[in-house]
Amino acid sequence: MHIEGTGRFVFYAQWPVAVFLPVLFFIGRGNLGAEVGWLGFFGIVYGLIVIALLLVPPAITLFDPEVRRGRSTRLFYDIASAVLWLGIVLGALTVPDSGDSGPLDTVLMSWFGITAQTSAALFAISAGLIGLSYLAQLVLAVMGVTRGRTAVANG
Repeated sequence: MHIEGTGRFVFYAQWPVAVFLPVLFFIGRGNLGAEVGWLGFFGIVYGLIVIALLLVPPAITLFDPEVRRGRSTRLFYDIASAVLWLGIVLGALTVPDSGDSGPLDTVLMSWFGITAQTSAALFAISAGLIGLSYLAQLVLAVMGVTRGRTAVANG
């Protein structure tokens, strides 16, 4: 769990990304060619909750003295963050949505003409990826705080 060069990018990027990705997921995908239905409407409320949840691991990393001093996160945390961000982007491109008139096209359906079933399968994969990588990010943030405080206590 050492600190690498990628950690400086993640240290600064994790804050705006935590706001940008939920906006992309719930309503921003409409700018990419998807039709936005009820998910966009309810995304206003759910988006605020998701933003708060995505800000928890970055806030935890601030309790790590080594991370705070170096303004750079640890390598495994960087990897978990990148996988989480890619999972959310894939989810935004494939999330099924519907409106009053029925199912709506996702971004990948409008770009490449894939079927709704393929898009739903890709979304299921991305949802699992999001859940696992968020859990990994949370655990690695706590582990980093523990390791950083132990290192400071030992001299």
